[in-house]
Amino acid sequence: MDPGDIPEIMDLEKNTLAAWSRKHLEDELQQPKGFQFVARNASSQKIQAVICGRAMADEAEILKLSVAENARQRGVGYHLLDFVVSYCNNKGVENCYLELRASNGAARKLYEKRGFIAVGTRKTYYEEPAEDAILMRLKL
Repeated sequence: MDPGDIPEIMDLEKNTLAAWSRKHLEDELQQPKGFQFVARNASSQKIQAVICGRAMADEAEILKLSVAENARQRGVGYHLLDFVVSYCNNKGVENCYLELRASNGAARKLYEKRGFIAVGTRKTYYEEPAEDAILMRLKL
């Protein structure tokens, strides 16, 4: 991901509850321990998915995984997630964490398919609408 990708990422996320602002995306690119990757359509070069997180010492946290609506259920999210798991493994990460809305069954299914397991709940973690977060972990 680079600064020129931000408008396209904002468009990809415009109808999602987890959309980040331009400033948030710009700040994310400045994180020294951060990672930010996009998946592009091979022919059109349009961004189909974005993933951001942090890898520090032996732990990583995935902060965002967004997949364009027209690319869902096609393996794009899974392959980008798998890429990041390999990236983290190469960085010496032993545990990778993420949080998701309790109602986001599609995301939970994706993460479980990649080996993440639920390890906790954060009550009323999300706002607008208020909702619990499920904390998931993958041991690498």
